[in-house]
Amino acid sequence: PEVARLLLEAGIKKFKCATIAEAEMLANAGAKDILLAYQPTGPKIVRFATLIQAFPEIDFSCLIDNRETAAQISNVMQLNKITASVYIDLNVGMNRTGIPTSAALELYDFVCKLDGIEIVGLHAYDGHLRDADLEVRTQQCDASYKPVEELAEKLKSSGKKINIIAGGTPTFPIHAKRKEIECSPGTLIY
Repeated sequence: PEVARLLLEAGIKKFKCATIAEAEMLANAGAKDILLAYQPTGPKIVRFATLIQAFPEIDFSCLIDNRETAAQISNVMQLNKITASVYIDLNVGMNRTGIPTSAALELYDFVCKLDGIEIVGLHAYDGHLRDADLEVRTQQCDASYKPVEELAEKLKSSGKKINIIAGGTPTFPIHAKRKEIECSPGTLIY
């Protein structure tokens, strides 16, 4: 909580966290925009809905990368008469979470038909890009980001509003030069 308050005092407005407990801590510390950087499943969806209800003044969001989880989140949110904001989590090469950008449009269309859930953007975490040579890392980052950019352009050209959250700490200096994206460095404070 003390670190979160220091960040808030420094002007940080948006936070990304890994657990619902961290999201709750950030809410109690005064954060106003919190992304849960995974997709809640099972009982964690209920905990996420409870958190959204407990802090209605905060913009909470989470990630999704498949139809089943999206439908489960939709059902829980509808039961609670609230709407969850979600980002489609894209696998840009780390192979830990997310779907290939080639499958994201189909998921986007599916989610748009669901109640209780609203897509607010795309999420692309590239924590695997850590080459010490900034020029090499920039080339890798640009190649990894290109499909995300192309997907966002497709969505925008069809009239959809899309936010993009991209990168991690090693690629922050590269993504920070891009227009219209939010950067997501995580370990910078340590």
